[in-house]
Amino acid sequence: MGRQTDLAFQREDEMIPARLKLVRDFVNTVEYQEDEEGWEQPADLTSWLVGRGLLRDDDLLATDADLALAKALREGLRSVLATHAGHEADPAALRILDDALAELPLRLSFAADASFALEPASDGGARGALAGVLDAVRASREDGGWSRLKVCDRVTCRWAYYDYSKNRSSRWCTMAGCGNAVKMQKAHARRASSPA
Repeated sequence: MGRQTDLAFQREDEMIPARLKLVRDFVNTVEYQEDEEGWEQPADLTSWLVGRGLLRDDDLLATDADLALAKALREGLRSVLATHAGHEADPAALRILDDALAELPLRLSFAADASFALEPASDGGARGALAGVLDAVRASREDGGWSRLKVCDRVTCRWAYYDYSKNRSSRWCTMAGCGNAVKMQKAHARRASSPA
C-alpha cells in the first residue's frame, strides 16, 4: 500500500499548478495523523517562507506572533478547503481566518496589462511574505483551479490535496491510503451492526 500511496502523491505533484502547490504545502505544514507540526518555532516559519521564495534571507525573522498568525491562516484555509469537498465551513475557523487576514499588511497592485496581485504593503517580514500565499489563492480562484484544492474526507487526516480527477469528485488524499481505510471502517461497522 505504501508504494501506491507514494505514486498517487507523485501523480498529484505532476498535475498541481505551482500556485495551488504553494497553498497546499502551506496547509500541510502540520500532519495530524502523525502528530507532526512543521512550525514548532518562529525559525521554522522563516525557513519555510525562505524556501518558497516568499521571504528574502536578509528579511526580518518571524516572531512568535507571526507564527501564531501563520497557524491561524493555515487552519482557516483548511476550513475553506473542506467546503470544496462538500463539508460545512467551521464558522469559528472562518472568523479566526478573517481576523488573521486583517493583521496582514496587504495591498492590491496593478500591472500594465490591468492584471492585479496581492502584495505586501510594507517591506519584508513574515507577515508580508504571507501575502504570497494569499495571492496564490487569488490567482487560483481566477483561473478556476481553486475549487480543486480540498482536504481529505478522513476525519483523522484532513490533508490538503489537489483533486485532478476529471469530474472533481475525489474525496480522499489517496484512495490506497485514506480511501481504503474509510471503506474498511464502514464495512466493519456494517458487519458489526447486522444480525448474525
